[in-house]
Amino acid sequence: MTNQSLATSNVLPLNDSLQNYLTSSTFLPNNVWKTSFSPCSHYLAIPKQDIYGIDCIIVIYCPNWHATSKTDELYVHEKFVCSSSVWSLAFGQRIIKTDSFDQNISLPLTRRQLLGRHRSTLSVNNRFDFTKNLFLAAGLADGKINIWNVDNAELILVLTDHKSAVCGLAFTPCTMQLASCSHDTKIKLWDLLDDGNMYKTLDEWTHVINTVKWSPDETLLCAVGPYELVVLYDTATWEEIWKFEGHLHSVADCDFSSDSALLATASFDTRILLWSTITGELLKEFIHKIPIPLQIYAGGDNGAFVRSVVFTKYNQIIISTCDDNHVRLFPIESARLTEPSFKQSQNNVLCVTSAPDGKTMGIGTRNGEVHLWSILSTYKLPSLKSFCRITINSHAGIKRKEIVNLSISQCLINYLLYKDIKSKQMYIV
Repeated sequence: MTNQSLATSNVLPLNDSLQNYLTSSTFLPNNVWKTSFSPCSHYLAIPKQDIYGIDCIIVIYCPNWHATSKTDELYVHEKFVCSSSVWSLAFGQRIIKTDSFDQNISLPLTRRQLLGRHRSTLSVNNRFDFTKNLFLAAGLADGKINIWNVDNAELILVLTDHKSAVCGLAFTPCTMQLASCSHDTKIKLWDLLDDGNMYKTLDEWTHVINTVKWSPDETLLCAVGPYELVVLYDTATWEEIWKFEGHLHSVADCDFSSDSALLATASFDTRILLWSTITGELLKEFIHKIPIPLQIYAGGDNGAFVRSVVFTKYNQIIISTCDDNHVRLFPIESARLTEPSFKQSQNNVLCVTSAPDGKTMGIGTRNGEVHLWSILSTYKLPSLKSFCRITINSHAGIKRKEIVNLSISQCLINYLLYKDIKSKQMYIV
């Protein structure tokens, strides 16, 4: 059930305090290509450049982003200095606390066994302990990946295998595996529980990879990039599972649903496409420009590049940012064409990040600002039927494809495969 009238957002009271700090004389205006919330939702990392031209990351701490008081709740936890501009950010934490209703992420047995066999051959005398505390990784323009311990502000590791700007970073939720992609055309996989050992390189392309994302159950890795690239890998074998075809321009971003069964991809062709990771089927498309550009124009400078996409906590809403200076909220189950979802203007918008608690989002811009918006209206517990679907898909792992062979009614199978949200028509705003 989706109620569009409830899918709204508003600027938080603490937003003014944050903007006053970010736009002060301490900093120069800069492109905020990426921001990141910590798994606990209390920390927000923002790339900045100070008045002396030094690139840095500001880590803001706030126990309650929805506080009405503009003092005491929000403060600068740490400032990390970088050797070059920051292209990507990701928080990593070995243990994630979740509320009782959350679909607590658990690795499928085959994946756990694979990681266990790999680590059983490693030395137990590791230099660094990544099983505790909170860590922040930053991908830099000079090809380095810096990793800090956020709790004590110590620079733990500098990973140097990439030869060009690191434009995408992603941690697994549980096992501290780090995926990185770069302008050097390579994807690299790092095991921080093995002192940051780089154990895999994917290098089958001759062009940039824009970003990489792990699925929440860690069984899938998605890579997107120019020439309509959307590719999905099995992380147990690193074999290509799907190569999705449907976009007409470069693909800028992607995000998985919390049960790993859906993948949303944002493209410069003015669209977000919603895919099934189980069947490879295109389920839905969300349009950002009317009239829809013809193919020859969709592949060019159309004025509505979609640069960022995220799912909300229970997969009910997709949030996007677009070069037409709007942030949009799309209910994925809606089949209506004329009733718009929430749409709000934001000058110079670049990226959107949703806090894991599902209550707050951060909007990064081209002038160095990061705006805090409430998405409490989307924080609705799913129906029991929907929660069962999330739970089944979350725990199926790499056996998720076997859902189609279950000895249950075809109606239930179609529901588990999200075919109930599929529409032959496009959702338009």
